[in-house]
Amino acid sequence: MQISLEDVQNETDSYQFFLDSLKAKDTLRKYKSSLGHFLNAIPTSVFLETEKAKSSDVSTLAKLFVNLARKDPELAKKIITAYVKQMRKLVEEDKMSANTLPNYVKPIKAFLEINGVAIHWKSVYKLYPRASPEADDRAYTREEIQRMLEVCNDVTDKVIVLMSSSGGFRVESWNFFKWKDVVFFKNSDGSFKGAALLVYRGDPEHYWTFITPESCKMLELYKELWKSQTGKYPMPDDPLLKITKQRKIIRLEAPGVKRRLDKIVRKIGLRTSLPNGKRRYEVQLSHGFRKYFNTMMRRAGVNFLDKEDMMGHSVGLERHYERYSEEDFERFSEYQKAIPYLTISNEERLRLKNNQLEDEKSTLERINDEKTKLIEEYQKLEARTRRLEKIHSK
Repeated sequence: MQISLEDVQNETDSYQFFLDSLKAKDTLRKYKSSLGHFLNAIPTSVFLETEKAKSSDVSTLAKLFVNLARKDPELAKKIITAYVKQMRKLVEEDKMSANTLPNYVKPIKAFLEINGVAIHWKSVYKLYPRASPEADDRAYTREEIQRMLEVCNDVTDKVIVLMSSSGGFRVESWNFFKWKDVVFFKNSDGSFKGAALLVYRGDPEHYWTFITPESCKMLELYKELWKSQTGKYPMPDDPLLKITKQRKIIRLEAPGVKRRLDKIVRKIGLRTSLPNGKRRYEVQLSHGFRKYFNTMMRRAGVNFLDKEDMMGHSVGLERHYERYSEEDFERFSEYQKAIPYLTISNEERLRLKNNQLEDEKSTLERINDEKTKLIEEYQKLEARTRRLEKIHSK
């Protein structure tokens, strides 16, 4: 293969170059929207090619801005600074969270960096308002999640609720999941012990988490639903969730999952109209499950570093390779501590408790049997010793 001179000399489409650099679909959607918002906020009089700048076409505006930034980086920084100041006013007027503002600047930085434009970003960051120390939203409660399951329309909804609450992953993960990303673990009687779940397959930030036996059972029911709709069971490379009632397999992505969740939480009364002055709901639609996962893991006494690893947080831990037997997932034993806390159904939790008691009873019986055998062995040894002493004393 050889690169042609024409390829080298052709002008690169700066906007398309930026889009091609974004691998995750959700990031692509958010960054396109935020960059477009910024570019349309720039006065057309700033650009030399004013007529072109009157176009609302984002690709054209992107090309004009990157050309301006290459010629005059200081002017580009002043434009970004003015934009940040306008956004800061929204924060001061309580129309935007201080934690949200940086999300509008990240796409601008990514766009300029991928096109080789250097800006002194530290001076821009100094304009940010002080971020809130912590978000004021809370996790869902188990009782709320139980009510969600009661009002779910179908198995698909239940899979979403149970996997989200027991896996702790971000909602964007639904854009990646395939059936081969779920590795089931079973007991000797064939019942589910749990499962490993690969998050963000193919992405540099991929990691492993786990789901509960309760979630595994619901996934098995979902397989049957899948077969009834398509005529066959899902293949390893099929998306984990598909748009229902269609024979053709089309992935149910994060936006569709969010719409389903929104209907569910509204049914149980968690999403009514926001009170005056409030920008956020008490529980965030999808993040409430992630907070529930985090809370339950802490209550179960799961090792902090293992918990962070299962949530995809970078804490300097060694990442798992793609291994497919229970013994290879060292952190599953830690996750098992939290299974009773992460299980939603009261009946399922009672079953787990009974199984635990049975296991403890079996363990106790085994210990007692071993103790009895040791006593018998000791008594035999003692009797033999006495016989030998009698023989030697004669």
